[in-house]
Amino acid sequence: MRKVTALLIVLVLALAGCASESKKSKSLDATLYAYAGAVRWGEFERAWGMVDPQVRKDHPLSELEWSRFAQVQITGYKVQSSAPSADGDVVQFVQIGVVNRLSQAERVVTTTELWHWDDAAKRWWLVSGFPDISPSH
Repeated sequence: MRKVTALLIVLVLALAGCASESKKSKSLDATLYAYAGAVRWGEFERAWGMVDPQVRKDHPLSELEWSRFAQVQITGYKVQSSAPSADGDVVQFVQIGVVNRLSQAERVVTTTELWHWDDAAKRWWLVSGFPDISPSH
């Protein structure tokens, strides 16, 4: 009888862990979709809100950087690859199509995004910061 009870407890704990991972995975999918949409549609303030608060505090965007985002039209946001890292974070390699509104010059910016799960906030944060869309990049 004790073996059956112990087995039931282990099964319940395993199922609870699976449910937790499933919620975390769904949250990741929703966050990545929302971030991609915000960038793709030029809603950079909304996308900036998905950057980890500590990263935003430590590395705020300058007026010049914000003006660069205002000067471009995003023509594409394509995830090249996405994979979990050993510590549970998620790494994405993304190509962003950028057109300068003044010169109409188009280019592609390749960026690496690092997403981290925050247990306290129960959400994913972009910890790698915003993509560098400066002309020299």
